[in-house]
Amino acid sequence: MKGMLLVVQLGFSFMVFLFLTAVNWYQGSELVSDRFDWNYTATFSKLLNGIDTITSPKQISQLDFFIYSAKHYPVMSALMIFSFLYVLAALFLLIYSVKFNKQEIHLDC
Repeated sequence: MKGMLLVVQLGFSFMVFLFLTAVNWYQGSELVSDRFDWNYTATFSKLLNGIDTITSPKQISQLDFFIYSAKHYPVMSALMIFSFLYVLAALFLLIYSVKFNKQEIHLDC
């Protein structure tokens, strides 16, 4: 029964993480229209393209959306990080429970 509870927690926390990732990605896509922040926030774009200044929205990397979101919407970014840590903790506990306690998890309904 403990194993089933861990599987449910892992699934739920993973879904919350995916939802918060999509929210952060959407909020960070505002970077495309904010030309002022291109040179201050788009650090991955500069590294990947090998340039010093960003001149068009096509040069902006998707990873920079998360930086922009963390900079302007820190609460949602913190929630995403905490949910990721919870996913890792639930996964670790599930693996520990199965491996060291030799507990079998039955997903039969």
